[in-house]
Amino acid sequence: MENGSPAPGRLVTDILFNPLAARGNTAAVRRVLQLADSNGASTTMVGVVPEPTRLERLAHGTEHVEQVLSAAHDDMRRRLDRCQPDDRAIPATVEIGSSSLSLIMRAIAAGHDLVAVTDDDDDDHDATIRRLLRKCPCPVWVIRPTRASTIRVLAAVDPQPEEQELNEFVLDLAAHFAQAFDGELHVATAWQLYGESTLQSSAFAHAADPDFVPRARARTRQAHVDAVHALTGDRPEPWEIHVEEGEASSVIRQVIDRERINILVMGTVARAGLSGLVMGNTAERLVDTVGCSLVAVKPPGFVSPVLA
Repeated sequence: MENGSPAPGRLVTDILFNPLAARGNTAAVRRVLQLADSNGASTTMVGVVPEPTRLERLAHGTEHVEQVLSAAHDDMRRRLDRCQPDDRAIPATVEIGSSSLSLIMRAIAAGHDLVAVTDDDDDDHDATIRRLLRKCPCPVWVIRPTRASTIRVLAAVDPQPEEQELNEFVLDLAAHFAQAFDGELHVATAWQLYGESTLQSSAFAHAADPDFVPRARARTRQAHVDAVHALTGDRPEPWEIHVEEGEASSVIRQVIDRERINILVMGTVARAGLSGLVMGNTAERLVDTVGCSLVAVKPPGFVSPVLA
């Protein structure tokens, strides 16, 4: 199945929510429903009970394993029940299997266009979230708790021509989140002068034109400024633009901290431009090192490896 960025006009219509974390799920459901209501989207909840390995079945026997599964199933059902809002009933199911694989396969089979999972300080979630970032064909929203009264959404883009479609979808999705939560919109990109360390150490460059490197740096920055303005200039939303020098993940963290960002929207698993903003490892580094929520978007034409 080919997925990645959806077709024009199709953003969030069907959300799959998984309470991966042990805490904060009720507040997360309210945020999911707020986004769903803003977009006229439907919402489904699923809980996943880990499946025992073949060795565990052999070691403990069928009766023991079935008792454990039954108890775990009941615990997960109660967790889903606690997530239910007072004013409506969200369809909810419990499955047995791998959390990441179950969510990915359900997203593909049912046509969900956003998978939302909760996250807290439990390290047991890291592997599941990383697999979702790498393999889930639709956007993944990693929801973390926030007490902020104002929601600030940051779209991280790599303004390379070949990433135009991905960048536009990142901006569209960020705008939808900001609209749903009546929040602020920010967009950031990182830039670095190609070969700057070599040029700085080159005796020829200093002798021939000592102003060559400063001019090249200024041209590089201005090219990124122009590219970001080209992406946002015709859009109706007001954007706070951040074009900053440095390695992509460092720049994003700085903007998140300085601007008190609550939700980061960015591309992942794509060709790597100079800024590196759309590389999968950048998203994975950030999900482990920033405290805000993350929405990770796949590029057009992405095919989940679980179907390969």
